[in-house]
Amino acid sequence: MGDVTDCEKLAGVFNRASEQGKGAFCQMLWGNQPEDVQAQLKPLLSQSTIDLLDAAISPPQ
Repeated sequence: MGDVTDCEKLAGVFNRASEQGKGAFCQMLWGNQPEDVQAQLKPLLSQSTIDLLDAAISPPQ
């Protein structure tokens, strides 16, 4: 049961942290999630959180 992820709660953490300008925290937390969890989280994230994570993954050239 320790491996169960509550995606709705975790998405709420991401969205609140993003709104509070804690981008580095979001990026660190995102990087610690397995790909299957990331896939479940993505539809639950706000657009600003998605934009923040996308910018971290592929910085401007």
